[in-house]
Amino acid sequence: MQNRSVWFFLVAILVFVPVVCHAQEATPTPSPAEAEVESVVVSATRFDIPLDQSPASASVISSEELEQKQIQRVSDALREVPGLSVVQTGVPGQLTSVFTRGLRSEHTQVLLDGIPINQGLQGAFNFADFTTDDIDRIEVVRGPQSTIYGPRALAGVIQIFTKQGNGTPGVMFAAEGGSYDTFREWSQSDGKVDGFDYSVGASRLDTENARPNNNYRNTAAISDIGWSPNDQLRIGSLFTYSVSDIGLPNTIFDPRPIDHFLTERWLIGPHIDWKTTDWWEHKFILSYDHERQINDPNEDGFVGATRAVFERTQVDYQNDLRPVSWLTLTSGFYYSRINAGQERPFVLFGPTFVSDHTDEIAGFVEATLTPVENL
Repeated sequence: MQNRSVWFFLVAILVFVPVVCHAQEATPTPSPAEAEVESVVVSATRFDIPLDQSPASASVISSEELEQKQIQRVSDALREVPGLSVVQTGVPGQLTSVFTRGLRSEHTQVLLDGIPINQGLQGAFNFADFTTDDIDRIEVVRGPQSTIYGPRALAGVIQIFTKQGNGTPGVMFAAEGGSYDTFREWSQSDGKVDGFDYSVGASRLDTENARPNNNYRNTAAISDIGWSPNDQLRIGSLFTYSVSDIGLPNTIFDPRPIDHFLTERWLIGPHIDWKTTDWWEHKFILSYDHERQINDPNEDGFVGATRAVFERTQVDYQNDLRPVSWLTLTSGFYYSRINAGQERPFVLFGPTFVSDHTDEIAGFVEATLTPVENL
């Protein structure tokens, strides 16, 4: 209740901020340039290309579609994509996996603004806590993409793009409630002043769900800020933070809880986009991803809480050459180091800690030819 009160207090204060009046303005009709962006896909080739010219089977979910359908979680948006199977083990907040064309979930590379966010050494990803806050679009590419994204893209790629601030700064707030003591508050703000742009979204969900020890709390925030000294260069950074807490109930015949699962994750991803000429572009990303998990079992007196830590540091560079209108040459490299550790204490024998790491380095070269239209 205390966290809920804090959220309502913040909403009450910011409602009186003068800039909030922009949220009441009618949504302008998209310009032809803005409408065209919706039909562009990046994940199929690592550079923007019209969706109808994509060499791979791809789908795009726009922010307008997310808003019209009131979709709050990425996993719910992916349920409507052909070729994907979304499996949720229980109520919202419990393990949610996505399978592409029947392959294992860890064979789908998940990216956020070009940054890999698959978890652990295995490479699976839990979509349970991934909200649609500040999301501009979701791209799904079906089929092997390992040549440009690495071995985890054996089944396909799911890439989420955040919004980039543009226009007069504005703020939006909303709140809703329902059965089982369910409350949700969320906010969105974006804009551009001179060469500085920003976009930020945040949300909080509290629900008790229907069964004992099945309560779920999720706080999420995501932001992208940038500075453009000219039309050719943008220096920016992605920031994300989320913390969730889910209770796992036992069977209807046993009132004792099984587990209580806490996950906290934050990510920072500075990036540079530089268009040196009309036919030569550079992209550089340096990212750090940190996640900790605490699995607290019932008080059986034998096994204590399990603690796990996951870290990923990655460097990604890409350059695109377009010497002629029908040819694009893409090349680059990436280096990734993953550290993972887990501690599981046993009361009788003391805690045990296991850790491991993996390093991955790769380069890629790709040529895309379009000698005639639609080929």
